[in-house]
Amino acid sequence: MVRVITSVGPLRPRIILTHYHRVLPVCHSRPQSTKAALRPPSLSHENTGVSKLAVLPASPNTRPFAIEHVDGRARHLTWSETGKVKKEWRDLAIEGAEPPQRVSRLSKVVVWLRQMFLPTNYPQSVHQSYMPYHALQFVETVVGTLVSVLCNQALLVSVGVSAEGSIFGAVAVQWIIKDGAGEVAKLFFIRRFSPFFDSHPKTFTLVGAGGVLLGSGLQIASLLGPASTGHFLMCAAGGNIFKLIGNAIWFTTHIKFVRFFSQQGNMGDVAAKSESQASVGQLLGYAAGIGLLTISHSAAYLYSIFAVAVPLHMLVTGWMLRVASFEMLTLPRISWLAGEYVATSSAGVAKPSCGVLTLEELETSRETGFFGEFYKSKRDNYLRLAPRIEDILSSARTAEQLRWEVCVRAFDCERYLLYPAQSRRHSVSIFYHPNANSDDMLRSILHAAALRRMLITQEFFDPLPSLGASGPDERESERKLEILRKSLRRSGMWTSTHFAPFKSSLAGCGWRVDEVAFADHGRRVLWGSAAAGADGLG
Repeated sequence: MVRVITSVGPLRPRIILTHYHRVLPVCHSRPQSTKAALRPPSLSHENTGVSKLAVLPASPNTRPFAIEHVDGRARHLTWSETGKVKKEWRDLAIEGAEPPQRVSRLSKVVVWLRQMFLPTNYPQSVHQSYMPYHALQFVETVVGTLVSVLCNQALLVSVGVSAEGSIFGAVAVQWIIKDGAGEVAKLFFIRRFSPFFDSHPKTFTLVGAGGVLLGSGLQIASLLGPASTGHFLMCAAGGNIFKLIGNAIWFTTHIKFVRFFSQQGNMGDVAAKSESQASVGQLLGYAAGIGLLTISHSAAYLYSIFAVAVPLHMLVTGWMLRVASFEMLTLPRISWLAGEYVATSSAGVAKPSCGVLTLEELETSRETGFFGEFYKSKRDNYLRLAPRIEDILSSARTAEQLRWEVCVRAFDCERYLLYPAQSRRHSVSIFYHPNANSDDMLRSILHAAALRRMLITQEFFDPLPSLGASGPDERESERKLEILRKSLRRSGMWTSTHFAPFKSSLAGCGWRVDEVAFADHGRRVLWGSAAAGADGLG
């Protein structure tokens, strides 16, 4: 229990949550009636048991309320006296080593390199053999590229291209500079957008196809200017940047498509046959291109063919992605499915034959946007998975501290934490523990949908008055905190009962329940007793 201690004097008051005894969180206990769990909680009893404030003069508080793990570093977040959330970066502790220290300049460089070259959440997100395999692959790539450079120069010399003069004037070296510019640009593009390859694979495949075509158009433009090294490099290198980025997107998303196509663990065979089909297509393309070049080599002629080929290429790519009907649980899809499952359970209406809509039924209903990877409207985007804490808790206001404390108590023994925010969309943010798995993510989304429905019926998301005010405003603030506390308990019990049937319904309708496809930037959070223990205070 927490009591109100009133302070007088000129010092600026701040919140300190003082616990007289430990309140154990509710952990998946089953309710006697699952239908009653979704009903709005009654506030006729225990209204006096609301967690209250201890208002004391400002004093230093270095204990973090959460610790966020990002790219091999830990960000300790504490409430500050200035009304803002204070952030402090530290290196993650290594087992058997000294406690984590503040981040050094070298650590910042290491983090940048990790973001550029290693998968999100490395090494937890990959197999133990990932590093030695890719280290050897890197050496293999260097040696193979070296041999390729020598071969290119030898072939150019053999057909009469001079190898004399400045090395930067050699045709082979110009070709290398062209490719090198594309490789460098590809590095930065992948670093920025790689998380979205999992959440929006079809969208990025379409973008990649457009990038390849744009790059080709720039390279054809090399015929329009003077025959100089500078003009060649500008057109060739500029075009190659778009082509290499587009090809990188295609190869990356194609890996995901191959996994979906392989229904019997035959990924290698499916990928190999895809290469065979591509080889035949390339041979036919070579034949058609050579045949057309026998007519003319002028820029106008080439651009006229290009003007026909581009819309045809994009049309076929879009059609191809449309027919690739993968039962992938993108965030817009699972958000809608979970919300609808909660709504039908609450109203007691009949569910679809297998409990939820199939992919075909969902696409027919047009409840999601483009490729199922976007929301139909902004109001449908009510979930925020693994966001930055500072984007959700932007200040150390009284209301936010109390709401966070209530949520921490409810989820102290869970591997996810729900935090409802005061927003027009009635949004719920979901933070994940470093040990959270795909089942935890699926469960958290169903839990968030149930919690959001309960809170909406109780008008929790209406503007909250400033806590600490006198009279009706203070009572309203306390009432909403009690709504949140009871709704968290009831939604947790409801989710404990309904998660297994919900997951079974998804699997029965053909949905892939082994992953939730969202743009995961690798942010994982410790809260409550876990944060205190990691900070050495537990």
